[in-house]
Amino acid sequence: MKTRKISTSHFTLTRAQQIMELSRPWVLLAVYVLLAWQQLWWLAVPVAFATCLAAFVQLHDSIHQSLGLTKKSHSLLLTLSALLLLKSGHALKVTHLRHHGQCLSEDDPEGEPAKWTLKEVFLNGPYHIFTLRFASLRIAPNTRRLQLLETGLTVLLLVGFIALYSMTGSLVGLVYWAVAFVLSALMPLWASYIPHRMAHRNPARLAGAQSAQFWTPIISSFAFHHLHHTYPKVPTALLAKAARELPEPEAHQH
Repeated sequence: MKTRKISTSHFTLTRAQQIMELSRPWVLLAVYVLLAWQQLWWLAVPVAFATCLAAFVQLHDSIHQSLGLTKKSHSLLLTLSALLLLKSGHALKVTHLRHHGQCLSEDDPEGEPAKWTLKEVFLNGPYHIFTLRFASLRIAPNTRRLQLLETGLTVLLLVGFIALYSMTGSLVGLVYWAVAFVLSALMPLWASYIPHRMAHRNPARLAGAQSAQFWTPIISSFAFHHLHHTYPKVPTALLAKAARELPEPEAHQH
């Protein structure tokens, strides 16, 4: 039986919500730099983690062009927000859209960790970062130049962080890079393994959905993962609202 397509066009950000979604990672980045420059590391490191998570949300919504911007603006924001994670945004877009189109198939590199054991997720996490880069080049050779340009920019950022430390002794850049690396290495766990291995009626997921009425991206990544697969154009900020108002997806749909 053919499934009736449900419109999600009314799930759009208000102007205030849009400003919040667009500015959040950059405001957090400024706060991190200020705290790190003052060597208040006990505050700076958590803010760095929050910056990376905010960047991930902005990156993800840019991939699905759900922030109410033009196509060109979404593309630019995709590049910029991914740089906060020291990644190529357009490379991540390739593998993420493949994940939506061929979820957990043999050719779904982003979803591959969902098939691993928990031990493999932790051991292979850092390596998986690099395999995704090569997979994106294979899947979308037409964007290879842009992907390589963005990768080059991430390398330049790292070189800049090292130079900053060499010339001034400041760890501001290197500590941020370390935080971004740790989150990236754990991404197979919180962005693939947990969302796909945890049943959408699991008590932990339901508890996460209850607490995600405010901005909690790492909770939303698994609490509403099944909903996102069915309604990918709904912005992350409105997933809790969509969960209340849209029909619950069947488990096989994601």
